[in-house]
Amino acid sequence: MIWTFFENPDDSATHVKQKKIKRAMIRFLLNEGAKSIPELCTHTRLSVPTGAKLVEEMLAQNILVDSGKRDSSGGRRPNMYALNPNQGYVIGVELLLRSFRLTIVNLLHEVVFEYENDDFNIADKTESFAFLTQKVSQIIREKQLPREKILGICIGITGRVDPKQGISYSYLNFAEPLSKMLYDEWKIPVFLHNDTHLMARGEKAFGLAQGKKDVIYLNIGRGLGAGIFSNNQLHQGHSGFAGELGHIFAANNDKRCVCGKKGCLETVVSGQALENAYQALRGERLHYRQIIHLAEKGDQELREIMAAMGEQLGRSLAVLIDIFNPELIVVGGGFSTVGDIVRSAIDKGISLHSLPQLATDCEIKVSELGDRAEMLGAFAVVFEQVFQPEEG
Repeated sequence: MIWTFFENPDDSATHVKQKKIKRAMIRFLLNEGAKSIPELCTHTRLSVPTGAKLVEEMLAQNILVDSGKRDSSGGRRPNMYALNPNQGYVIGVELLLRSFRLTIVNLLHEVVFEYENDDFNIADKTESFAFLTQKVSQIIREKQLPREKILGICIGITGRVDPKQGISYSYLNFAEPLSKMLYDEWKIPVFLHNDTHLMARGEKAFGLAQGKKDVIYLNIGRGLGAGIFSNNQLHQGHSGFAGELGHIFAANNDKRCVCGKKGCLETVVSGQALENAYQALRGERLHYRQIIHLAEKGDQELREIMAAMGEQLGRSLAVLIDIFNPELIVVGGGFSTVGDIVRSAIDKGISLHSLPQLATDCEIKVSELGDRAEMLGAFAVVFEQVFQPEEG
């Protein structure tokens, strides 16, 4: 374990129990924010004297900080305790086809550093692997991050990823699992996930999907993917590849998808599809985010193109609604800024093809996390792994 109070060699029953309780307190503070000692004791089923002793220990270890007194309508105001934000960090890395983004987050999931590079080319695996390993090491060194405070590095990568084995099959595929190769380079725990799955986890932990059990998260960017929560669990599938919504059949066309097949939903609903439609309309090539900006400013032809995409997406979502019966669909990714344009069109496509009762029971909302979703998902994954409840 990374933090020193988890590394104590004392394996007595008392120490093991205390370590388990401290983990529970940390998870509680992470999810709920500052709490009083009585609240921590109620959550962990401890007596107040025992809970106070453990809080004092974590204050001395600089894991917790006294965050002042809470307002009270009567009686003494209780002291509140929170995680020390600078006692631990999570590094999130996003690897897309043509972009690299790194974010460092503290224990209050506040961004303390960001780096982006749009010259990255994931298709060149030797060069992109070298860039990844060197850039992360360089940033850790330049920001003077103590390695013992880095709880983990979580990497979201486009394409098919097996998170259990730490293997990326679409890109950066080597003879050894990518997560092992990166651990060997950095000597820091590495967690590998599909980028859309990470965004979905971020939405579930910190966004509109909090408290919801059955949710579909849509990542509409250059491609199209989905993260599906069923009964509170992210459905990853047998190989970890679940959610490849962009590659279901949607149209009899001759447009070849990045997967090599024709007729995929992604050929008609995605940033790539929008770029192609714009080029056919205007005779020039623009990045899909630039096209979205023009649509937001009122370009009627582009708004009609995007509305048609929304309706087609709704038809395909109708299938997922009838199969999974979700209570919420969250639209995220690069298209989330134009939710007002595509939202009614998505509704139309769903209403035409989904069972009415299932469609009525499903809300559709646009993510409020923006480009923070994946970073927050990385944070959630690392904490889930590092502070998962111990058995016994």
